[in-house]
Amino acid sequence: PDPANGVMRTEEQNALFKQGLGCLGTLYSHQHTWVLRLTSFPDGHKAEDQAEGTNVAKYFDRGWCFTEQSWAGLTKAGHLSLDLGKMRAGKEYGCNSLIDDCKKDGGRRPP
Repeated sequence: PDPANGVMRTEEQNALFKQGLGCLGTLYSHQHTWVLRLTSFPDGHKAEDQAEGTNVAKYFDRGWCFTEQSWAGLTKAGHLSLDLGKMRAGKEYGCNSLIDDCKKDGGRRPP
């Protein structure tokens, strides 16, 4: 949907959307799913350079991001909740180095 341009969900799409919302807590908090977060802009990208109307609030100042992070922190092992905002340009990552760098500080915020 793009309400600013008059594009709205159909009733069927809206019903499916609401059904999906009801499952997100399970997806984020399930102990065997991965959660990939992007808590900061990649190197070289600045909030002020984003298109007008882009939500550039800090990750933890956003209600939905805070909710996802909180769900992920309920039962998930730290190595399954990764902050891709910790990745750096110019560094090549393999699976293990990605996990090591992106789970620093436990990958989770304290409750």
